[in-house]
Amino acid sequence: MKAGSATRFLSMLDTRFGRVLRGAPALLLALGVTSARAEEASGAMRPETVLNLALIGLTIGAAMIAAVWLIRQQAATAEENKRLRADLSDALNEADRRGTLLADDNQRLLVFSGSGAPDLVGTLPKLFGAPQDTAAFLDFEGWMAPEEARELIRALSQLRNRAEAFRMEVESAGGHVLEIAGRTAGALAVVRFTPLSGLREEIATLRLEQNRANGMIETMQALFDAAPLPMWLRGEDERLVWVNDAYARAVDAPGVISAVDAQTEFLNEQDRAQIVAGRAQSGRFLNRLSAVVDADRRNFLVVDAAGPFGSAGLAIDISETESVRRELRETVRSHSETLDHLTTAVARFDDKTQLAYHNSAFAKLFNLSATYLDRAPDLVSILDHLRSVGVLPDDRPLRDVKAEIQAAHRATQPTDALWHLTDGRTLRVFTSPEPSGGASWVFEDLTEKLQLESRLNTLVRLQGETLDYLREGVAVFGQDGRLRLSNPIFAELWGLSQEFLDAKPHVRAFATTATVTIRRPADGSEPEASWTGFAHAVTAFDEAPREAQSGEFELSDGRVQAYGIVPLPNGQTMLTFSDITDARRAERMLREKNDALEHASRLKNDFVQHVNYELRSPLTNIIGFSALLRSPETGPLNTRQSEYLDYIGTSTTTLLTIVNDILDLATIDAGIMDLDLGDVDIAHTVDHAAEAVSERLRDNDIRLDIDIAQAGASFRADGHRVTQVLFNLLSNAANFAPQGSTVRLTARRRGDNLFFAVADEGPGISPANVERMFERFETDPAGGRQSGAGLGLSIVKSFVELHGGDVTISSGPKGGAVVTCRFPLRRQERDLAAE
Repeated sequence: MKAGSATRFLSMLDTRFGRVLRGAPALLLALGVTSARAEEASGAMRPETVLNLALIGLTIGAAMIAAVWLIRQQAATAEENKRLRADLSDALNEADRRGTLLADDNQRLLVFSGSGAPDLVGTLPKLFGAPQDTAAFLDFEGWMAPEEARELIRALSQLRNRAEAFRMEVESAGGHVLEIAGRTAGALAVVRFTPLSGLREEIATLRLEQNRANGMIETMQALFDAAPLPMWLRGEDERLVWVNDAYARAVDAPGVISAVDAQTEFLNEQDRAQIVAGRAQSGRFLNRLSAVVDADRRNFLVVDAAGPFGSAGLAIDISETESVRRELRETVRSHSETLDHLTTAVARFDDKTQLAYHNSAFAKLFNLSATYLDRAPDLVSILDHLRSVGVLPDDRPLRDVKAEIQAAHRATQPTDALWHLTDGRTLRVFTSPEPSGGASWVFEDLTEKLQLESRLNTLVRLQGETLDYLREGVAVFGQDGRLRLSNPIFAELWGLSQEFLDAKPHVRAFATTATVTIRRPADGSEPEASWTGFAHAVTAFDEAPREAQSGEFELSDGRVQAYGIVPLPNGQTMLTFSDITDARRAERMLREKNDALEHASRLKNDFVQHVNYELRSPLTNIIGFSALLRSPETGPLNTRQSEYLDYIGTSTTTLLTIVNDILDLATIDAGIMDLDLGDVDIAHTVDHAAEAVSERLRDNDIRLDIDIAQAGASFRADGHRVTQVLFNLLSNAANFAPQGSTVRLTARRRGDNLFFAVADEGPGISPANVERMFERFETDPAGGRQSGAGLGLSIVKSFVELHGGDVTISSGPKGGAVVTCRFPLRRQERDLAAE
């Protein structure tokens, strides 16, 4: 309590207590007088009154004594108060002096006493950024680094709870260093915040920076160890100093320490030398290298940079990226190739409407050069160019076209339009906006489609008119069995009204509506066709594919009809009915004639067999006996007998040749002649045929000129038949060639054919008689030296055609006739058999 307060309290006590003492005797006297008067009125004093008066007197005496003591005590208290006031004044002066010392700007004290709020004394310079307000100052995270603030709070808790002193250095928000020291002083916990300066500040700053650097290094090392990328640190001698866990796993090392101790390298020596050379040139290396990881060679993007300590590097696995990049390139290339093979023009324009991609069909559609397209023109320029060259019509202003293009690029949904070109083509232009900006334009040429639609419509009309004028009855039924279309012949055939057909009746209704019915066969069996069968064919639902059906039936009016059931697409069925009454009558006539021809053929075959036996045998005997007569064993012959024997030999040889030709032709007609194919020596075959006619040529003074230099050595054919062909040609030429003339036989190979030609200088053959010369038993009306049976050229033509060739007759350059036979050289054996 202060001195002034104590003096005021003593003065108040003295005043109040003196007033009581001064009033006490009067009070007691009044009480006694009152009591005495009361007893006088009653006549005598009672004992209680005497006692009260004694007590009153005693009390008055005690009060007087107490008053005297209080007066003395009051004087002593006044003296004490005066001394206390002097002591209090001294204490307040000392407190003010010490508070002034504590409030210096160079420090700040935080005093904790008990569990109450702490006292804060002193201030710190403003450059430290420490708040002056107590609450804001105690919020350490607001003006310190979070880690240091948390460390200070922990140290304060330890100081207050366990009396553990601490000392730490922190960096304020202003970048200056504070020393914070905490200790206990009795029951108080005192924390001192002192700015550091000079060497101490520099040392503390360095210590903080070291701690921060160490923390940063540890944090980065933790990150590097957790990173899936192999990383390494090398010294100036290029030896490994540190690697991370991913590096150790990549080189199959037990751990990072083992990898560093063993100097296990991730890259090969050649790649490391390349990295060193790259660092020496530019201070860093950045390139793709390959390394074997987990027994698999993978691609890495290696980054290696030089530093004060040495060098550091890392490897990024880009194998999957490279694979995706290759796949993307292949996909883009494949798509480009696919689009280039499309007949539909495709072009993609970017967000600035400049050409980014086009396929070959786009350039071909608008006849744009590659040089022009490589400049990546915008769409408006392309359209302007097409209008200038007359491809696009100029009936609309270019600004309207540009506005449409911009609207198509800004649209969120695809757009569709038709362009009509000046050359008559119609294009369907489909524009699809791209998510990344721009749009893809697809130009589909609809000209052919529209033309096909026009043709289809015309064809449908034409088919409808054609069906109406067909001589066959046609009706098409849908999958539901109802009539879709029919022609007038169908209605006329079955006697149906137009009203009935317009109602599209069901196929089952025709059986009861048709006025003409199907007649049963004469034997009473069921007819081959009926409306019940037609209805089943139209409405049946079979899993197996439907097949066309056909047949015949006879109507009740005697007409014969051929029907056909033809399956159509979409489950439709077409019924056709054609009147074959006349055809059946003609067929009966032809069948009778065919029977007669077959009978004649049998007679011919019998005749051939008879001639083969009846003529060959006597001729063989005659030829044999003629040869026997010429032998010396039978005796000499005179001149006339020898001459007659020569006539007999010549006639029998001619007759045998005719018989053999007739038999060959009959064999060919019967289709039973096969060729004996082999390699035919051309020179030998020609010589053999020429030798056979040499006597006839010599008798008529006819020269034979043979030219086979361009024919080759051989070809595949039936040698015997080729000899027969050449013999007949030479015999025919010798028969018509004038005496003293020349017959020419040539053979030439041209491409896949071999040509034999025989030319004479005779009267020739008129064009009107050329075809008739190949007929059997036909002779040239001009005549020859000998009149034959007229089978030579027929034999030639038949044998050449069996080989797959042909025979032609033409006029020679000097008159006469030229007969040319063509033999194909590449015809297969299976095609050479006679049919």
